[in-house]
Formats: sequence, C-alpha cells, structure tokens
Amino acid sequence: MTAHANGPLSSRRPPDDGRAQDAVTAFDAGLSDQERRVLTERVYAANPRTQSEVADLLGLSRERVTQIDRSTRHRLRSLIDADPALAQLSAMINRRAAPVADAAALMADSTLAGTPVGDVEAPCWRVVAAASGLRTSENWIIRGSLRSVAEFTKSAVAAAARPGEVASVVTIADHLGLSGDSAARWLRRVGYELLDDHAIATRSTTGEIVAAALSIRGAPLTFDEIVDATSAIPRAHNSIRNALASDARIVKTDRTRYGLAEWGLPRYEPVHLQIDAILSDRGGAAPLDDVIATIRGRHDVSEATIRAYAGAGEFQIRGGLVTRRERTYRPRRTPGRTRGLYREDDAVHWATTITPAQCRGTGFTIPSALAGLLGIGPGAPISLETPLGPQTFMWASVQARSGSIKRFIDALELTAGAAVFLDFGPGTFAVRRAEHSGASPTAAILTRLGRRPERVGRPRLTRILAESLWLPPESTSDRVVDLLVSRRETDLADRVASALR
Repeated sequence: MTAHANGPLSSRRPPDDGRAQDAVTAFDAGLSDQERRVLTERVYAANPRTQSEVADLLGLSRERVTQIDRSTRHRLRSLIDADPALAQLSAMINRRAAPVADAAALMADSTLAGTPVGDVEAPCWRVVAAASGLRTSENWIIRGSLRSVAEFTKSAVAAAARPGEVASVVTIADHLGLSGDSAARWLRRVGYELLDDHAIATRSTTGEIVAAALSIRGAPLTFDEIVDATSAIPRAHNSIRNALASDARIVKTDRTRYGLAEWGLPRYEPVHLQIDAILSDRGGAAPLDDVIATIRGRHDVSEATIRAYAGAGEFQIRGGLVTRRERTYRPRRTPGRTRGLYREDDAVHWATTITPAQCRGTGFTIPSALAGLLGIGPGAPISLETPLGPQTFMWASVQARSGSIKRFIDALELTAGAAVFLDFGPGTFAVRRAEHSGASPTAAILTRLGRRPERVGRPRLTRILAESLWLPPESTSDRVVDLLVSRRETDLADRVASALR
C-alpha cells in the first residue's frame, strides 16, 4: 500500500469480479418496481435525492420511502458481506473514505468499482458505498454530510498552512489522505480555487488573493507581475489596484513593487513625502544631492524624478538647497473659467460626477481654482464642518485633494455616475444629489447652477448667471454665453442663450 488511502491497491489477486457483478444484477432483478425506483433515486443516482424528494416523486409517504430504503439497503448489505469481491471493495471504500474518497482513483485501482450494475448501470462503487452507509456525491464518497466533510477540509487546509503562508495542495493532500490530483479536484468541489498549486477560498477578496500570490512568490512584485500571478483567479485591474492601496496586509516596498507587511521591508513613501521628512530632519533645508542620495539609497527612484519633485509644488531649489516654498499658492485657472464651478453669495457649488474610486473610499483631486478659493496650498490643509463630521482637504505633491467622501455617498445611496453638487460654504462642506428641474427653462438653468428653482425675469437671470460665473453684475447675456462656451459648457450655454433671447 502507498502512504495515501486513495493510492494504488496491493498486488493481491482480487476475488471473482464477474460473480460479484452477477450477484448485484440478480439482486436488482428481484426487486419490486417500487423498491427499484426507491433504490435508483436513493442509491444508484449520481446525486441521490432525499427521502422527502423521493416520496414526492413517487407519490408515497415519507415513512413508506424510509421503510423501503432501509429494507433494500439491509438486504444489499447482506449480499455484499456474503460475496468476497464485494466485501473486499466495501472494505477498500470504508478505508479510503476517511472522510472522503475519490471514486476516479478507486476505479483506476479496482475493475469491479467501475463495473456498471442494475438497470441504470450505476457504477458498483456507488452501490457498495451507499449500502455501507456512506454518502455519494458525483464521483466522491463521503463519510458524514457534505457540510461536515467540507468543514474537515477547511481544517485540513488551515493545518497544512505554515504561519503567514498559503497551504499547498501537496500538503493538504497528506492531511486529507488523498493523492495530489484527487486533492486538487476535491478542493475545487468544496469551494477552493488553486493558485500555483495552493488553495485559496473561492469567496476570497481581491486583497486576500493578492496577499496569497505574494506569499506564494515570496518576494515583492510589480503590478503586472501581480496580475500575472493571480491570473488563475482573475480580478479586474482596478480591483487589484484598490486592494494594493487599501489592504493593510500589503505595502508598497518600492516605487513599482508591493510586498507583505509581515515581511518587515521598508515601506515606500511618495517622493514628496520623503522630501518633506528629510527637510523636517534637517531643519527645513537640505542639499539637493543629499536628498537624491537618501531617497535613492532606500528605493529605486530616478534622479530626474527626485529633482522634479524637489523643485515643484510645495518645494523649491535655491542654490543647490531644497526648501519648502514660502509663497502663497496661485491657482492655474480662475474660478470663472473652471468648468462646473458656480458661486452663490458666499458659497461655491461644484458640479461633478461620482466615480467608482470615490465609491470605494478613494480621495480625489479638486480643481486648482477651488483650492485657491478655499485657501488650500502647500503645507496648508483645511478641515470643513459637515453633518457627518469634519472633512479634510489637503495639498498632496503638486495638487489639492479631498479626503474620502464615501460616507456621504453611502448616506445618500449614490452610485458611480451619479451627478452631485459638492457645496462649500464658510467653514462648511456638503454633498447633495444634483436635481435638475424641467419645470421651466429658467428653473432648468438655476438647478444646473446648483441653486433652487424660482421664477425670475431675464434681467434677474442675467445677474444670477454673472454672479455664478464670477462676472461683473453688469455683464451682458452675450458675455455670459461666451464664457460658458469657453468653459466647454455648451449645453448650458445653449439653454441660457435661448432663455435670454
């Protein structure tokens, strides 16, 4: 015998298989039609029905089906015990089903196991296993319920895994008493997928799959290498990127590589944060050459990249020294020329669309003109009050960003693609669903600006538009329309031109 219960048989000469087949055939022929139907549905079938299902199918009471089932199994058990070949097959099945046996491996080792018997020509192993009180499911023989054996398998997978590692199929096979090939097929049967011959639960998150791939490879990987390593359990690229950014088990170990936090490798920080830390350690100024050497000594970052960050955004290079920029940030574009940005008294409405990344909780860039209005600049973050708690806006590298607004998205039950207004008031912030009114042309225009719909005449509408676009109050309708066109808001420009005609 091999080490596996489901391995090859010994070379001992088997009893007469032909006589055993004849015995089962004769037994089947001696059954009544009712007994044969019950036996077919409860024993011979690849996926046996429950007693209740058989009762409904045959129009019998459940108690009657139970009686027939017990009686036929008892007689079948007696037949098996009396026949040497069947008895040997039964012993083999009981030995292997501890708690699961692979019928395919069984049939490879025993001619009798795969021999068809009965009118429906069920494989002999299925009949013998059922008569022995074992369950059968497809090509598997199970001792106990499928759920209990699945739980046993789960425990075996856990026992086969070393701390911080993913269990290999070979190791799991030893715990299950199966061959490697049988273990791989059984694992798939009970809800696992295989990643480089290692078992991963089918319902694993993308983060768990990526962490498993890193554990299996045992070294940091690039994004493309991670995609390749997880190709057996494919996930969308955006899902992988999100896992790399949000899963606490995964850290960026270099500019392009990711590893497991438990490895204890130095974590990669964005270049601008590394420069900021260096300046903090050096009293606010450091030679450019030292900054380059320090960062390149930690991570694979090009000198050109470091120079670019050291001379942009919140930093500047003067006389070979890197320092923080002291001048006030000046937006690249004015509010009046920024698409989707509208003023109402001392508030600002930003018309935008919810993105999938925002739904996942990712922060996002805000227009430079809005950053200027809010006073956000290098080293000058702000916090605004909201009904759901403070909302932070900060300077990151060379642009202004907002923290996650997922809590607002969830509260409003928004989905990706939803049109919203982000409202900025004196010290306040809010997110609201964009409601565009079609009650009248004027109402449609006002709601597009983030305002409440109301009935106003043409002069008043022109002044509202001028205020919304940071134009002088006396601006003409033509100037309003021209500005909207330059902002690439042609649909709104057409509405305004029609309303003010």
